[in-house]
Amino acid sequence: MADVILFFASNADTMIATKALKDAGVPAKMIPKPASVSSASNLCLSIDGGAETQAKTALSGAGVALGGVVK
Repeated sequence: MADVILFFASNADTMIATKALKDAGVPAKMIPKPASVSSASNLCLSIDGGAETQAKTALSGAGVALGGVVK
């Protein structure tokens, strides 16, 4: 399945999300924010599209607000 990009309100949130996803067993790669994404953060996370639901659950459980998803 194609990768999806998760973006957050800040770089700090992106880093916290990286740890939350790692703890949940969801591989995530930190990447620069695409120009098409409107966010104050300049970092995003790329994950496999098949893990999107698992990632959202992990982020919610860790109290990390997801700014949005780009497919």
